[in-house]
Amino acid sequence: MQRIESQIVDRVCETVSNGQPVNEMLPNNGILHIDKVLPFICVYRYNEVDVYFSRVIKTQASYIIVNKDVDLTHILEAVRLIMSKRFETFLILECWPVLNDTSAKFHILCPDEKAPSTVKALKSGFEQLQETYPNIKVKTNVTSRRHPDGFQPLFDVGESKKTGTLVIGLAIPTLYKNDQTEELYALFFREFYSVFSETIKRAVYEFIRIQTTDDFENFLMLGKTNIDEVTLRADDELAQISSGMSFLLRTTPVNSNEEWINFKKNNFKKLPAFKYRLIALDPEQEKRKLYNIPIDEVNDPTIAFILRGKRLEIEKQLTMLEERGTKNFRFVGESLYGVIKKNVLEEAKLILKKYPKREEKKSKKRFNCHEFASHAQKELDYYNTKFPDLNLALEIRNDVAGIMVSKSKLLINDEVNLDEDRCDALIQHEVATHILTYCNGKRQPLKQMYEGFEGYDQLQEGLAVVAEYLVGGLTINRLRLLAGRVIAVESMVNGATFIMTFDLLVKNYGFSNRIAYYISMRVYRGGGLTKDAVYLAGLIDLMKYLKNGGNLENLYTGKFNITHIDLINELLYRDVLKQPELPRFLERKSVQKRLKKLRKGIDITDMVN
Repeated sequence: MQRIESQIVDRVCETVSNGQPVNEMLPNNGILHIDKVLPFICVYRYNEVDVYFSRVIKTQASYIIVNKDVDLTHILEAVRLIMSKRFETFLILECWPVLNDTSAKFHILCPDEKAPSTVKALKSGFEQLQETYPNIKVKTNVTSRRHPDGFQPLFDVGESKKTGTLVIGLAIPTLYKNDQTEELYALFFREFYSVFSETIKRAVYEFIRIQTTDDFENFLMLGKTNIDEVTLRADDELAQISSGMSFLLRTTPVNSNEEWINFKKNNFKKLPAFKYRLIALDPEQEKRKLYNIPIDEVNDPTIAFILRGKRLEIEKQLTMLEERGTKNFRFVGESLYGVIKKNVLEEAKLILKKYPKREEKKSKKRFNCHEFASHAQKELDYYNTKFPDLNLALEIRNDVAGIMVSKSKLLINDEVNLDEDRCDALIQHEVATHILTYCNGKRQPLKQMYEGFEGYDQLQEGLAVVAEYLVGGLTINRLRLLAGRVIAVESMVNGATFIMTFDLLVKNYGFSNRIAYYISMRVYRGGGLTKDAVYLAGLIDLMKYLKNGGNLENLYTGKFNITHIDLINELLYRDVLKQPELPRFLERKSVQKRLKKLRKGIDITDMVN
């Protein structure tokens, strides 16, 4: 047996003691990884390494992958001693692949009546795979032999008892590949390694809960905290392609204002002739770059899932750029943004039925662009103290529509003129939601947190509209606009022309000619974009989430969709993500009262002031 040099053992101990992650090469191309101080380690010893099984093991925060001829006794004992400063006991999970196993049987090799809750968690976890692979069985074997056939045991069982070390063996069938051809069943493998990752964490959590006094709040805290270079590089390359694509900029007409004037001159009977920016990229080349990103090498199942989802979104958006101006643009968009759900359409019609006309109420005072900017600057100044390394600023310009955000900048059209009553609501919508989530995202190690996860617009808009409600500034006109967009998308999808949809909004739903034009322009741009329907859907989803007791504060961590909340919570538990800076309007007593109402459950139509 080949011993591990004492210098390596000393270096590992020093690194762990200093609270730093360990990535140490061992003899014969072995590797030891310890993400943080934890009372367990997974061990995979091999004759010939199974690269896919190695990837399964690498989902854990603490593991050794090494040739069977390397003696691990010294280093495992050293690691156990370091961990014993915090934990009373130590768990070693020796895992190995079982090739050519047609029985599809998992074997859990364990002592009698030791850590039964840990064994139960392993069994129930692996049985989850039965939904995809019904033949799977999980058998528990009480035995002192908890290592692969032909291998020396890691420890003498008697000695391990004295040191408070529990060894459990896991013989895992390689169901994820064809052992004869080495062909990988890639989609099943993703599920397999995700289930394995969670099962081990749940089992270790049970071990800690019963066997030690350390109080881990959630099993997710046992996952990795530190992100490796492969993952960071994949995230960075994905973010570069995403930001360079400028999808909405390239699918929005550059002459919408001019065409409004022409549309009006032609008595709303002649179809607008929209023009677009030239596409200064080759979608095919961008797709090639996209699929050269090695997301399959990302060993963290949660982050791999996030990156894979974003990659699919970017691919579809690149296809839409290729198809801009054709019917295919709309069809690909429908696969990206989904179809309108029945409850969203019903809610839109309900809003427009209760509020059939535009509200003409105007406050005594109006703000021009400079007066509004003066109030917005105060809010930006506050958040600049929270994010001193970011430049939060505003610009008054003549080339933007109304008020909008670009990263950490608030852009204000020089012709803006709005009611004093809308000022605070718009500031909290733009600054305390869109800019704040961007800034919180910039603090995170993953660039997708500020570039935005797949479909992030939906929750962003829901969060922004809720902010308007919480500060008492949500108006009938704002709700009517969200509902009108849903009606327009439904009309377009059902085959109506631009002019037919415009007429529907004006004659059936009481929108002004100008508002109906701009709603229709957004929906028909590029060949038909169904994206505008997701904003009302985002508000509906968020209200349901809050009514069910969902955590509002975590939603400010970055830019993601409501479907990603469990993933964000996991990454927060694991300390991968930093806790977000919260909007200061949440401190107002009036806001807290309205938030209580939201949590009790109110109708969307009752959110207006």
